[in-house]
Amino acid sequence: MDLGKLIHASPERYSAGFAAIKAAIGKNNIVKDYLFYATKVPDSLLCESGAELRVLGIGSGSGEVDSLFLKKLLKRHSSVYNRVVEPSGEMVDRYKALVQEDASLGAVKFDWRQQTAEEYFQTKDDTKFHLIHAVNILYHVDPLHDTLRNMWEQLADGVCMLVVVMGSDKCDWMKLWYKLWEEFGQPGDRLMTSLRTSDDVTQWFDTQDIGYVTDLCENIVDVTECFEEGSETGAMLLDFLAQTPYVSSKPGIRAMVLEYIRRNSLVVDDKILFKSATEVIIAFKEGTEEM
Repeated sequence: MDLGKLIHASPERYSAGFAAIKAAIGKNNIVKDYLFYATKVPDSLLCESGAELRVLGIGSGSGEVDSLFLKKLLKRHSSVYNRVVEPSGEMVDRYKALVQEDASLGAVKFDWRQQTAEEYFQTKDDTKFHLIHAVNILYHVDPLHDTLRNMWEQLADGVCMLVVVMGSDKCDWMKLWYKLWEEFGQPGDRLMTSLRTSDDVTQWFDTQDIGYVTDLCENIVDVTECFEEGSETGAMLLDFLAQTPYVSSKPGIRAMVLEYIRRNSLVVDDKILFKSATEVIIAFKEGTEEM
């Protein structure tokens, strides 16, 4: 069963679906999301006297969000060491191009690691970071809880921060994932798929007695194409919404997804609009702890 395994079963369809979902949300709205994430990172973090601020990005993509974080930190810190962990060579190249074009990032020392999160944590050194972030990537790391633990262990002591952005379990899109798993995923472990939500992260923090705060970033997805027979864009959107390849050729899953979306959407000017929300989770490490 490939339910919830789009990125592993068909990377090409995942990429096409990702492009389709970005178009359905709209470039301006995506930029607003990125700016919102950046507001949650303080412009000053505690680090050793005379030391550079150290930042670790897991799954940094092409750097659009990372660069906003770094620019904010540079307002208070004269130098920043930024380690980038990203498996895609294309994304790393795009990130490097962004850096070359933006003179305001000149005070950042970049350390490029073209690796998956799993590969990186198998070979990590003893460097401790003042800020670690993982934006919309923890759907795809395995195992999820081991990755969270590894990230936490690389965080320095002393009011330092781990920032995670995940789809909110409170939004209709993530509730669709729960329904998909309930109807088509049993028996099995949902956390072995990409059908993960913010609740899976906060539950782990709770079990470890880690303090955190959360904030919601709401958005709307135009899913009209999903209901157009023969629409290739609609097919890609369905795949991405369900994180499952070839949903259009799976009558049971397709019918359930479309019925759920229609029941939980708004119709405005002949457009079918589906609610989405990401949750920014900020965890604080204030002193030495045993995990």
